[in-house]
Amino acid sequence: MNLVHEAMAREATQEGKKPQKEKKKNLRTRFIATFLTWILLNLIWMYFSHAIAVNEVNKHDREVNGKYVLDVPNLFGLDRETPIDVKCDFKKKNSTVPTVTVRIHHEVNEGELLLIWEGNSTDDCYVDQMILPPGKHTFHTTVIIDGEADVYPSNYISAEMELGMHLWEPFRTEGFVVANLLGLFLGIADRAIREIMRRRKESRVRNMPLHKRRQKEEWEQIAHSMSGGNPVDVDDLIGFELQPESESAEIQRKRMREKFAAQAAEADGDTEAFADEDAVEQDDELGQGTTEGLTGKVEHDQNIRTVSDLWRQLSGEEPEKK
Repeated sequence: MNLVHEAMAREATQEGKKPQKEKKKNLRTRFIATFLTWILLNLIWMYFSHAIAVNEVNKHDREVNGKYVLDVPNLFGLDRETPIDVKCDFKKKNSTVPTVTVRIHHEVNEGELLLIWEGNSTDDCYVDQMILPPGKHTFHTTVIIDGEADVYPSNYISAEMELGMHLWEPFRTEGFVVANLLGLFLGIADRAIREIMRRRKESRVRNMPLHKRRQKEEWEQIAHSMSGGNPVDVDDLIGFELQPESESAEIQRKRMREKFAAQAAEADGDTEAFADEDAVEQDDELGQGTTEGLTGKVEHDQNIRTVSDLWRQLSGEEPEKK
C-alpha cells in the first residue's frame, strides 16, 4: 500500500469513531422508545379494562320505568360472565305523598324474580355488584302500598337508577398478554426493518465507485452538520478548496496526492521529499491539460434545486419523477 492509501486509511479510521458513538446513541434512543411504547400499551389496556358501559334505567323528574331489559353481550363467543354495578336513588314525589316501600327485582328465569333491594322511599339505596351471564336480564321497580304493588309508581316516588356493565373486565388478563406481545412485536419489527434498510444502503454503497463513495460521505457529513449535528472540521473541507483556473485536473490530483503523502510522512517521521513517479510518467504521456469547458458564463440547470439533486447528478442516478 502506498503512502496515499495509508493516509486515506488513517482518515477513514478517525472518521469511523463518530458513527460508532452515533450508533450507540441511536440504539439507546430506540430502546427507550420501545420501553415507553410497552408502558403506554399496558396503561391504555388498564384504562379500557375498567371502562363501564352505563345503561340509564330511571332519572329524577321523569316517569318511573318499572320494567327495564338489560342485554348482556357475549363477547368473542366465550360465554364470560360480566360484572354489573347497580346505582339507585329514590325520594318522595312531594311532601304531600306518604312514605312507601320500594322493591327492585331481577328476573333470573322467565317468571322467577330475585329481590335485590327493598326499602322506604326515603332510604339510601345500595346494591352489591352482580355477576351476570350473557343474555337478556329484566329489572323490575315496584312501589308497595298496604301490601299491594301500585300500578303507577310515579305518583309516589321519583327514581334514579343506572346499570353499569364492565364489559372488558372478564378479559383483563388476556388483554395484558396481548399488549405485551404487541409491544414485543413492535420492538422486533422496528429492529428488523432498520436492519433491512441498513443492508440495502450498504449494498448500494458497496457497488458504488470509490470516488463517488467519497463524495457521498463528504456530502452526508456536511448535510449532518447543517441539520444541527456535529460541526464539520475545517480539514474536512480542504478537498473543496478552490484551485487556480490555470491548473488542470491532473495537476490538482497530483497536488492532492503530494499533500496526502506529506501528511503521512510527517506522521511516520519521514521528512524526505516525496515525488510521485507514476504521476510524472502520466503527465508526460497525457501532455499539458487545458481549462476548456471550465470557463465562461455559468448556465442554470433546472434539474438541480436541492443538495439531493446535485448528488444524483454526481452519482449518475435517474431523477425521481414527480
